[in-house]
Amino acid sequence: MTFAEVESIRAAYQAKLARIWRRCGIIILIVTIIALIIGISSSNSIAAIFGILFFVAMFSFIISGLIIAIATTKDATAYRQAYKAYFVAQNLSHTFTNLRYNHAAGLDPKLLRATGMINTGDRFHSNDLTVARYKDVAFIQADAHIEVEYTDSDGNIHYSTIFKGRFMIFEFPKKFSFKLEVIGKYFHAAKIPSKNPTTGRKMTRIKMESPEFNKLFHSYAEDGFEAFYLLDPAFIEKLQAIANQYRSRVLFGFIDNTLLIGLSNGKDAFEPPSPRHPLNEQTELAKVQADIKIITDFVDYLKLDRKLFKN
Repeated sequence: MTFAEVESIRAAYQAKLARIWRRCGIIILIVTIIALIIGISSSNSIAAIFGILFFVAMFSFIISGLIIAIATTKDATAYRQAYKAYFVAQNLSHTFTNLRYNHAAGLDPKLLRATGMINTGDRFHSNDLTVARYKDVAFIQADAHIEVEYTDSDGNIHYSTIFKGRFMIFEFPKKFSFKLEVIGKYFHAAKIPSKNPTTGRKMTRIKMESPEFNKLFHSYAEDGFEAFYLLDPAFIEKLQAIANQYRSRVLFGFIDNTLLIGLSNGKDAFEPPSPRHPLNEQTELAKVQADIKIITDFVDYLKLDRKLFKN
């Protein structure tokens, strides 16, 4: 896949979109004129006539949108696949080793639920599954969008987003003998733990010596002594900096030999822009590299490749 091929696919997709929109526009205009004639002949009320016109125009617009979406599904998919192949997959392969990337696959919500740390909601969507190694640190990461269902006072069902961002799971060379969950103040998809789902041991709220850390995070652990050993002052300072960067919308979960990081930054990484305008290769490369840098920054900043947690 080359940039020229991606741009060609985008241009063909946009041309088809424009062509169908023009045709639908003509149909909407004709239907609106017919509705106007019928409205004038059947009613003397200007308000009633405008009401009919508004309903017809909106109905026609919605139907047109559905027609366009159905008619261009294959083109949209082709554009997305081409973009991910050229910009995302190639750049991931330049940064990571042992790479397995699938833009259509995502994290299994059962994996997150099994940690006892994440509320996977009523609707769960995940994509851009990436399994790789960086500086000999194995990791899994994917985007996720989690929604919970609620019913309003009129009995209508709605969905509210509690998480939109990415989950990253990094593997450590040492197995922890306890579970620790550090929840950012504004990380809304966290489950307040009562016990470790693996060992059944009770989880309790702990507070660190840093008042700033306790403002940014709520921490729960099986073993307070080991938690204090793990969260030494230097490591606490790093977690505080990350929390400030992401406005406390972050979770750190330590369990077995893994660190689970939930980053609720409201973004869907590695996504192509609207096909309406020609792609700028350098702009898109920079955008994808910035999304990749979030992964590498966690490894580098937390020094995960230096075996911080030694036996």
